[in-house]
Formats: sequence, structure tokens, C-alpha cells
Amino acid sequence: MGSCVTKNQKTEADRSLSIKANGLSIAEEARRSVKDPNRLTRKNLKQKAAVVDARLQNNPSSEAATAHEIFKKKNDQDLKLISSSLQKHFIFNSLTNQQKNLIVERMRFYEIEANQVIFEQNSKGTSFFIISAGRVEVIINGNRVNVLKSGESFGELALLHDTPRSASVRTIIKCNLWSVDRGTFRTTLEELNAQNFLENKKFIDSISVFEVLSEEQREILVGALSVLKFTNGSKVVNEGDPGDLLYIIKEGSVVCTQKGREVRVMNKGDYFGEQALYYGSMRTATVTAAEDVILLALGRENLVECLGASLQLVIYKNSMRIAFKKNEYLSRLNKDQQENLINEMQIQSYEAGSVVVPAGTLKKESIMALVKGELKYSGQTQAVFKLFDVLGANEVINSLSTDSTNQKLHEENSWESDLIAINEVDITHISNSGFFNCIGGDYNHVTAMNEALTSMRRVQIFKALNNEELCKLVSALKTQEFADNEIIVEQNSTGDKFYLIKTGKVEIIKDGVSLRTITKDDYFGERSLLLDEIRSASVIARKKVICWVMSSADFKDILSEKIRERLMDRIKLQDDSIKLEDLVLVKTLGNGMFGNVFLVAHKEHKNLYALKAVDRRKITAFQIEENIVLERKILLQLDHTLIMKLVRTFKDQKRLYFLLEYIRGMDLFDVLRKLQLLKECDAKFYVGCIIVIIEHLHEREIIYRDLKPENMVVDAEGYPKLIDFGTAKFIRGRTYTIVGTPHYMAPEVVTGHGYGLSADYWTVGIMAYEFLFGYVPFGEDERDPYNIYEKIQERRLVFPQWIDNKNKVKEFISQLLSKNPASRLSGSFDKLKSHPWFIGLNWDKITSKELKAPYVPKFANLDIEIDTAFRSQKNLDEVISRIENSEDIPKCKRRDVPPADWDEDF
Repeated sequence: MGSCVTKNQKTEADRSLSIKANGLSIAEEARRSVKDPNRLTRKNLKQKAAVVDARLQNNPSSEAATAHEIFKKKNDQDLKLISSSLQKHFIFNSLTNQQKNLIVERMRFYEIEANQVIFEQNSKGTSFFIISAGRVEVIINGNRVNVLKSGESFGELALLHDTPRSASVRTIIKCNLWSVDRGTFRTTLEELNAQNFLENKKFIDSISVFEVLSEEQREILVGALSVLKFTNGSKVVNEGDPGDLLYIIKEGSVVCTQKGREVRVMNKGDYFGEQALYYGSMRTATVTAAEDVILLALGRENLVECLGASLQLVIYKNSMRIAFKKNEYLSRLNKDQQENLINEMQIQSYEAGSVVVPAGTLKKESIMALVKGELKYSGQTQAVFKLFDVLGANEVINSLSTDSTNQKLHEENSWESDLIAINEVDITHISNSGFFNCIGGDYNHVTAMNEALTSMRRVQIFKALNNEELCKLVSALKTQEFADNEIIVEQNSTGDKFYLIKTGKVEIIKDGVSLRTITKDDYFGERSLLLDEIRSASVIARKKVICWVMSSADFKDILSEKIRERLMDRIKLQDDSIKLEDLVLVKTLGNGMFGNVFLVAHKEHKNLYALKAVDRRKITAFQIEENIVLERKILLQLDHTLIMKLVRTFKDQKRLYFLLEYIRGMDLFDVLRKLQLLKECDAKFYVGCIIVIIEHLHEREIIYRDLKPENMVVDAEGYPKLIDFGTAKFIRGRTYTIVGTPHYMAPEVVTGHGYGLSADYWTVGIMAYEFLFGYVPFGEDERDPYNIYEKIQERRLVFPQWIDNKNKVKEFISQLLSKNPASRLSGSFDKLKSHPWFIGLNWDKITSKELKAPYVPKFANLDIEIDTAFRSQKNLDEVISRIENSEDIPKCKRRDVPPADWDEDF
């Protein structure tokens, strides 16, 4: 509850944690200075579910129920009292004056008589109170622990979320209170921050130097902007000073002078200093505030942190990507091949009027991309090549061809006239041989393999393979042509080949009945690579068909038995024909706030699954219809060996069901207690796995929001798997809901300023710190969420004295725990993965699960339990109903009624 209990009135246990030594608690100081890190022990407090969960915030309790609201216009004394009180809380210290003023404006005035309860201990908090007049007592477990008087405040944590009140508060005498509830507070912040973000985004979009940046990169820059204020007459920059900041005028106007002479007045939306982002050059003018001015500033170093390279290099690379996308030849290269080219191409600059390509130069010698300016032929005025045009690609690619159709091209393979720069021109170029080395060989072969690889990625069972394994399979593909009406596969024959359609279309026929027609990029026969099955249908070519074909023998030669077993497991998880009545209950796995999870087995093949059953009464009580639908949509998007997989969903009149992959394992939380402090190589393994998981989520625009060891299960192979997607959501731009577990929450999540995908990167940093040092970096000894949030906002990141930083682990963790969300990723996942701390980690082998895991859990045999379950065949509905009937279903008045068909997709 924050300020209800002052520091000198805390319990004895709390006091022992508050003693300071050099600014740290004694417990923290002991942990950081201990010479033998193996002596450290992890705490055993487990918090499986999110402490702060939006799904639990639908039924606010009434606070200060006996108070009377009175309209009162705030006078200067009121404003001073409110302002003084707000300064005591970090929640308000992070706000702008505009935000504070609007919240103060929306605060309400109440009168309440003596001996009245404002709120009860353990009730869900909804409001923050400031005492204008009177006194209140703070009571914990029936004992008075504090008395608060005029000017003091209480209940601030309720503005963030509805964590139960840690104390009761009761009036001693008649009181006057100023109050604001969470809904008003959060809505106010969201409105202002969303408006502010859009406004700043428009400023960024309007700056010409950023035009070539991607939408994502420009949003990153918005997050990197600093707000600076200058009073009328203040100097912003001085002529002749070194510059490294770009300024955008958000409010007000400035005057630009050179050698004392006014040259320009600039107003809202104008910007200056953009050259500083490139070169750090001297300021060419003095800029003075013509009135009170608010400026947005963006620094060169800040750009490198956020985008992973200098602005000029980022612009060049983005320009090359655009040029490649527009070119018919280079656009057929895959992402890795294009990035190889981009990194190898040399940049050359030319002044206006200079010769860029001399006459007689062979076109087939190099490929060039125009990333700035325009080119013309000598003696002409009109541009022949413009920004993003590519020169020489056709000639280089066809230079090895000897067929007669290209003979003329070989004879006319030189520039007949000089190519001249019309204005300043930047060209990126690479030699003929360099091009082929970059893309990995013959262009036609490479692009044909790209096409096959793209199609192979769509095959469900291959989604569990990493890029290296897929490339090996693609190299084994052979093309085969089939004439019109030729039988490719015959029903009831033994299958031993997989087919991927390159061109044409085929008809699937079963027992003489046409089932469907499939075409380019579709596939069939993939199960025959792993299973000796009889073909269930015939496949007949319609018109000419070309397929990529792979035999089961080649498939088995390429992939190890371990990988094939993993693919077999994935096949079992793709059986969407399972019905609820096909399942036998084995035992209960867990009981949660919103659902119960059971181990079930299929009646025929005895495959094991986890079945999550969600009571419709709870869905109604907690009003979580949207959350349930969203969870299903998210799970359907995910198919990764390190993420729990959804098999299918069911529904009946009582409940909704999620049939999920059964992950037999141990919580990562418990594994860490087994291992205690991790060796650095083991920490790299777990952090690497988490990054691979988060990359898969973020590529699909999914933010997880509650990453922590309790939400990861270490499976039978020792690899962590992510479970429980109840707090995840799709996100574009920013979201404002506070969700998560306090010790792991990013600072921007807490303050309500809005956050994006980068909030998950912060949590990866917290976990990396915890893996290596045995405790979380902020608020380890705190249990009160408010105190934890204060520590997070302070971000006093201190490392143990015994740490060995030769591998740059401190820099890695510090990057992820940057208060600036835009700088955590350093531009891209590839950039993060290439951090020096990860040197030696094989990322492909994480996905293929070929690395040795630090710990492999051991389990008792389930055969007896399964056999017993099959003999008893307990009624699934009866067992679930018994559990549900023993649970409390909260009563709730619905604010709205969901559509009757809200669950139609289940």
C-alpha cells in the first residue's frame, strides 16, 4: 500500500531488510561481496500466475463508501497541498506537468465522518487519497501502526493495479479527502501518452532524413526522443560549437542567427541540426528560444544504440533493401543472401557533375545500387537512373549463360556513354565474383533452392527444423514432371515419397470421389517420410505438373534418428481429428484461477496430452471472453519446439477446452534451485533459448508480458518450453495495460506511459541476471509491489564484486536493462545474438535441440497410472465438475453482454 506504513513503523522483519550499508541492504551487500558464489542460495517463493493480471481487474470494490462527494473548486492552497503530496510518489514523479495538471484537475473532493472505514485490509484497491483535513489511522491485523494527517496520502498502489490492500484505513475525526480512482488515472495517462506518441511520430515522419527508415525503425526513434525545455531568450545551440543532436520544435518558436544576423525563424514542426546525426559537425548558426520552447532531441549515440549502426549506414542499408525489392533479379534472393550482399557492397560517393561510370565499362563486371541522387548520360539533361535503381544485375547474372538468346547481350555488354552524377550521388557496388560468392553459387540454382526452401517452411512437420536442417533437405529434392492425368500416387499403395508442387495442379481422389484440388507450394505425402503408411487417397496430375520430390531413404540419410523422433512427436500434435470423447483422464496436473489442467490419453494410440478446462461460469464472472478467444488465436499462431503447442479446442455447455502438448518436465524455477548459481555457459544456454522463443513470438507481433522461470517448463531433454499464454497479446505500436509479475516488469509497464515488444527484452535481462547471480537485480528483498516498482524506477543496477566480465556479460545485461526501451535490442535480434557474450553459442542447434542441456529432469514411470486410468475409465465431465463445484465463483455485475456466438471458433 506504499505510504500507509512509514519506514520506522514497519514490522521487525521489514526493518531488518531496510538497514542500509553503502546504499544497499545488508542482505544485498552480502550477496554481492561473497567470495564464493556457490554459497549463495536462491529464494523459494514461487509465483506461478501473474501477480498483476488484467483478467482479475473486472470487479472493483467500493472504497470510502460512506463519504459524500462535494463539488469544490481547487484554490491555490489546495493545489499546493496536492502538488506537495504527489511529489512523494514515483508514480507521479515520472509524469509530465501536463499529465500532473490533468490528473489534479480530475481529482474529486470528499467529506467523511469520524470512525468510518475508507477501505479494509485485503480488499481490492481502487483509489488514491490525499488528506485535506482531519486524521486517519492505519490498521494491520487489528493493530494501529500509523496515524496520517493533513497533507499525507495513502493508497497509491491502487493507481497501478488492484493488489489487495496491505492495511485498513479508518477516520479518527471528520476528514476531507482529495481522491482519484485507477480508471480515471490510467485513462488520463493513456489518452495523453497515446496523443503524445502520435504527435511525436508525425514529427519523425516529417523529417526527410528518416524517410527511408522502416515503420518499425521510426517507431523506435520516437521512443528514443528526449524532451528539452528552454525559456524565452535561452540559447539552444551556439554557432561554432560541436553538435551531436537533432532538434524538433514541439511547442514555441526559435530564431536562427549567423554572426549576429537573423537568418530564419522556426516554428512548431520545424527541425534543425540533422547534419549532427551524420557527422557531429560544428553548428553553423546560433539558435535562440523566441519564447518558452519545448524541443524533442535525438542524439547520434542514441541512434546507434537504437538502430545498431550509424544513421548514415542504416539509411544506406535500408536503401539497398528497397532497391533489391524493386529489382526482378535481386528480389528472388532470400533474406540472408540479400543481407550478405548489403554487408559486402562498397559505398562510393560522387559530387554533382562527376563521372560515376566511364564509357566502355563492362556492365557484367559489377552490380551497383543507387542509394542517393540520380544519373544521366553524358551530354543529356534527363535522368536515366534514379534513387533505388540497380545497374548491372541482369548482365552479371546472365554473364555465364552461353545460349544463343543471350549472344547479343554479351556483345553489347558495355556502357556506350559516361554516366554522370546529376547531384550528389552515393552508389553501392560489388564485383561479379563477389556477387556469386555472397549468394552461394549459381544464381539460377540458388533462387530455385530459395523457392523450394520457402515452400518447405510451410510444411507443418518441417516447422520444427532449423534453417541448417531445412537446407540439407532442400538439397536432396529432385524435380519430376508428370503429364496430364498421370497418377502420381495411388490409393492403398505403400508411400515412400514426399511431393512439393512446383508448378501445375493436382486432384486428390478418395474412393473415386474428388476431395480437393491443390496447386503450387502445396504438398502431400509428408507422413511417408516417417511412417510406413498406406496412401489414403490417389493424387492425379491435371495438365502438366512439376514436383520437387524426396524419398524417405534420402530423408533418413540426412536427418539423425533423434531429429526424426522429434518430428514424429510433432506429427502427433497435428491430429486435429481428436474428439473430447476420445480422451481418457489420467490425473489432475494443476488448478488455476481460470481453469484446471488434466493429463489425458487418447483411447486408441495412448498419446498423452494436457487438457485445460475453463468453466463457463468463471468466464462470465471474470468477463474474460475476449481473453479466452485471444489466447486461442495466439496459440494457433505458434509452432515452435520450445513453445507449448495447441492441438485443438473443444466446447460444450459447461466449459471450453484447450487440448495442449503435454510437456513432462520441471519448472525452470525448480531447476534453478537444483543448480543454484549457473555456470556462464549454462546461463547462455537458457538465455539463448529464451531469446529464440521471444524472437518467434515477436515475429508474429505477440508480446508475452509475464516472462519468468515459473512460466517455463524444462522438458525431458532439458530444454525450456514456454507455457501459459493468458497474459500475451497481439501488439502493434504500444499498449498500456499493467500486466506481469512485479520483479520482472519493465519500468515503462509500471508508469503507464505505454510500452511495446521491448518490455519483454527487459525481462530477459532480469532473468539473465537471476541465472548468473541467484537473485533479481531490483527489489530482491521487497515483497510490497510498490517498493519493488520504486527500485525498478531507480534502476540502480549493481553487479556482484566477484563477477568475471571478460565476456562482456555486464554490458549484455545492462543493454537489456536499459531504461530506454529502444536501445535494448540494439537494432535487431541478429544484432543481439551477435553480442560478444554469446560467442561460441550455436543458435541453430538450440532449435534442433542438439546442444547438451545443463540439467535433464528425471521422472517416475507413468505406465501404471495410465494403465489404471484405462481400466477405471473415469467420467471426464464428472471429475472436472467435482473440482469446479468446490471452487468459489465470484459474483459480478456484467457491464456488458458478450455476443451469443463469441465462442464459435472453439
